[in-house]
Amino acid sequence: MELSPQKQRTRRAILDAAAGEWAQDPAVSLGRIAAAAGVGRATVHRYFPDREHLRTALTSDSWATLHAAIVEAAPGAGPVLEVIDRVVSAMVHVGDRVLFLFASAEGNPSDADTSVANAVDELLVTEIERGQRAGELDATVPAQWIQRMVWSIVYTGLHATGDGLVARHGVDDLIRWTLRGAISAR
Repeated sequence: MELSPQKQRTRRAILDAAAGEWAQDPAVSLGRIAAAAGVGRATVHRYFPDREHLRTALTSDSWATLHAAIVEAAPGAGPVLEVIDRVVSAMVHVGDRVLFLFASAEGNPSDADTSVANAVDELLVTEIERGQRAGELDATVPAQWIQRMVWSIVYTGLHATGDGLVARHGVDDLIRWTLRGAISAR
């Protein structure tokens, strides 16, 4: 069933608010999510019958949002360090989604979510391997190790913004600086 444009906006507002609230507090109430979305709790329940339905929808939407942001960062176009810079910026841009995905890693992901998560990881590993072949990245380190470092440093940077350690607008630079020092060819 296709939602009307108004219902699509309301659903998007609920998902965006849920991502932001859940990223900060995995035990957040549906009432607080509703308030953050600017709707009543009953409206949240019309779109998502219970907390588990909302979490499942948000997980799928977050993976899709992250994947789209990374694809928009144009993997394969240009020097690998520049691509990784763009990927980091894309991940920071959808930071609440990244934090939510880290916070909700438990449970059994759907096949579709696993497929999208694997596609995100594959995009990163492909770029890293390209950079290793070109001599831009340290080829003595497994590509999957570097891929995990990207995830970890992005998570750490996003978490640091939530703690007030780093401003959100400056965290991209700090993440990129840290990554370049760790993964650049020696």
